[in-house]
Amino acid sequence: MMAANRFISFLMLANAAGCLFDSNERCGPAMEYDATLAVCVCAPNAVVSGLGCTACADDEVVVNGACGCAAGSTKNADNLCERVVGLGDPCGGTTPCTDDKYSFCAPDTAGVATSNTCTAMCTSDADCDSAYTCATWEAQPYCREFAGVGKMCSSPADCDGTDAAFCDTFQSHTCIVSGCSLSGNECPKGTTCCDFSNFGLGTLCAEACQ
Repeated sequence: MMAANRFISFLMLANAAGCLFDSNERCGPAMEYDATLAVCVCAPNAVVSGLGCTACADDEVVVNGACGCAAGSTKNADNLCERVVGLGDPCGGTTPCTDDKYSFCAPDTAGVATSNTCTAMCTSDADCDSAYTCATWEAQPYCREFAGVGKMCSSPADCDGTDAAFCDTFQSHTCIVSGCSLSGNECPKGTTCCDFSNFGLGTLCAEACQ
């Protein structure tokens, strides 16, 4: 089965934690012990690195399994994440997007008209900031955020209210995007829509369809 980016080495980390167990310090740097799963996992602001985890820089967050700028921000000339004027601003109705670059009013994925936000139009992922995917399957492609991807979960309830509503309780124990179209491939960058119907899971956005 697939493993979401953040915990792609989940089982390897579990094995490493077992070998290096210390009652005074159960887990390695940038890791924490999850009592529900009974293993060491990466801390919320850290990513898998070999058999351990590496913390993101103070200005970064985990975005689709990698360290990067949070939605609405990007790196400046000093290589630090800073808020981008116009990106993520609320829009809709009598509130248009006024920034030349972030001029598209993107619909909220939950269908709440009052939560529409300003973003950029695009032709590929290269046109978007790190926390966004170019939604090329839309009539007007735009840079879209997939909230919740890679969030740790132990049940579907942990993924509620996010774009990644499926909890992979088999291996990665993270929230992933489900219900994608095989022809449309509406998935976060770095993943593709795969058919796991043979396992009773339907379609899921995975790194590899095997």
